[in-house]
Order: sequence, then C-alpha cells, then structure tokens
Amino acid sequence: MKKYNILLFSIIVIVVTVLTITVSLTMEKKYEWSADICAPKEYPIEVFTGAVGGYFFSHMGGFSNGGWGSGNGDSDIKAPLPSRMDMTWLSYVDNKFYTGEWELPKEKIQQLFDEGFYGGPGLEKQTYSVIKVGFAPKGMVVVWVMGVGQQVEVARFQAHETTIDPKVITEEEKYMFEKDYTKDMLTYDGTISKELREHITKFGYPAPEVYEVYREKYIWKPKVILPEGCKINSLYIKMCNGENVDPYDRPLEMKNRAIPFMFQIYWSTKIGKKEQKFVSRIAFTRDQEYWAKFLKPDGDDDMPIDFDKNEIRALFKNHIDKNKAAEIIIKIDPTKKEDSEWVTDFYIEQGEKKYDFKQICQDSGKL
Repeated sequence: MKKYNILLFSIIVIVVTVLTITVSLTMEKKYEWSADICAPKEYPIEVFTGAVGGYFFSHMGGFSNGGWGSGNGDSDIKAPLPSRMDMTWLSYVDNKFYTGEWELPKEKIQQLFDEGFYGGPGLEKQTYSVIKVGFAPKGMVVVWVMGVGQQVEVARFQAHETTIDPKVITEEEKYMFEKDYTKDMLTYDGTISKELREHITKFGYPAPEVYEVYREKYIWKPKVILPEGCKINSLYIKMCNGENVDPYDRPLEMKNRAIPFMFQIYWSTKIGKKEQKFVSRIAFTRDQEYWAKFLKPDGDDDMPIDFDKNEIRALFKNHIDKNKAAEIIIKIDPTKKEDSEWVTDFYIEQGEKKYDFKQICQDSGKL
C-alpha cells in the first residue's frame, strides 16, 4: 500500500510538472518580430543554414553584403522572442564555412522590446521589431535589436570553422561547393561593386579585427549650435559598431557610445507663420560624393568605404580619453552661399583640448 501511494504521488508530481511547463509555454508572451542578417560590404557572406528561434534562414535568400549593421526586416511572425540561435555560413573572402550555436540574452532582448523607445514627431512610443545578426570576418557574430531609427547591440559571439558533410548537401546547394565559386562571386558587381573593388585593390581589405575595434565606446554626446530662432527636430546618428539613434525634440545625454560615422540633423525655423525645414548631413569620409550617392534612388547610408582609415578613428584612439566626457560640436550657418559649407565648425572637445574634424563630406539644404 505504501509503495502504491509513493507511485501515485510520483505520477501526480510528473503530471503537475508537465502541465505547468505546458501552461508556461502557452502563456509566454508573444511579440511581432522578424530576423535579418547583414555583413560588411567588403566581406560578403552566404548562409548555408540557420535559425533565430523559429525564424529560419538558408541559402535561399541567405546572401548578404549590405553593410555592417544595415538592413531591415518586416515583422512577419508573432511568437515568443528567441532564446537560441544557430548559424552556418560561407564567408566569400575567407573562403571558409563557419558555424555556431548560442544562447541569446533573452531577458535583455525582452526588456528592450517591452520598454521600447521614444522617437518620431511628438516623441511617440516606438517598439523594436527586428533581431539582426551580423557576420564579420573570422567567424565574429554580433546581434542587434532594431526599431525605426534605433538599433542596439545585445550580444557578440564567436563561431568556428567547419567542413560540411557532403551527405547533407542537397542538389540545390551544390553550387556553393564548386571550385571557384567564392573567387567568381568576388568579381561580380552584385557582390562587391566596381567602386569598392577598386578601393580594395588600392588600399586592401579592412583588417578583420577592425569590426571588434569598432565596438569600443567613449563617453560623448553631440552639441548642435543653430542660428537664433531655429530648433532641432531630429538628430539621426549612425555609429561604426552598428548602433544608431534618432532622438526627436530632445538633446542626447552624455553616454558611452561607439565612434560615429555620420550625422543627419533635421532642423527648422519660422519664416512668418510658416515653418521652413532644413537638413544638414555630415559623414566622416574623404569621398566628397558620399551624400550625392546617398541621395540617389538606390542610395544608402552605409559606413563610408574609407572609414577604417579615416582621421576620426585615429583621433579617438590617440587623443580621446575613454573615461572622460567629450562633446562633438556642430555649428550650422545657413547664410553661407554654398550648402556644402553650412557646417562652419565641427570638432570634438574634451576638457581644455579641442580637435577639428577635417576629413568630412557635408550637405545641407531645404526640405
């Protein structure tokens, strides 16, 4: 009789445990989200197979060369946020397959999704909707969460080299294993543009470790000086670690941030009863056609191809103390005849020291 009671009690415990787990899984909060992939334009990749939770990737649509931290995603599934991720991909430049399986920081991701952020005209509450996976050289992987105008890094992983078992390769996947596949792809304009190939031929590829260096942060904030009577409507900043921010109607606080590679400042002034809107754009590059290319119908705001060798990186590395606050000062004067001269002062200030930015491309005008 005693053994029977013990057995009955064990069965009840098992049933209750299973029901608890089932209810827990059923009750787990669901979010509208999608996953997306990206890779530096100089280091294109192609996913062989992978998944972010229940969001799957394969060689079908798994190619990426859009730029570090770039790309979008549509919220096309409603499900609990992912807790795991696995990826196997081909790096064209390395000519190697990498693979890895990792636990995602689900609590951190969920907190960001729940808290959201404020942006857009009127500071409406916005939500994150995309989990983005970035593939850098030598198997480095970075994960961000993205919303409209906002992107935050949540994890960094390291994959390892792998060899794909020929038995698992389908007929549709055999092209990835052809002898000169990666070599041929790197000469194709759709993989690496002619302009970028010429740049690589002249200056070489960015050092693989640069994408790790891009993650370094400094304590800084921007300070925009406008003519009297003008106001900032929005300040969009993209940083070299793939993060970006787009605050409306409010100044950014002093905070640890990666080095910026571009600013887009939307501002306005009253002319009579009418509000005239303007934009001033600044990118850290020697390429004086950067914004002209950006404004084309198919243009993008990706990191300039010469950013890894730009003066701002050397300036931060050699002169800016990571433990002390700094301000990036931007002064705009719309009375200048040429709109490429509206930004009259552009420098970083830390304590008593001031450093001018000279290798920039700027563009301003009415909206």
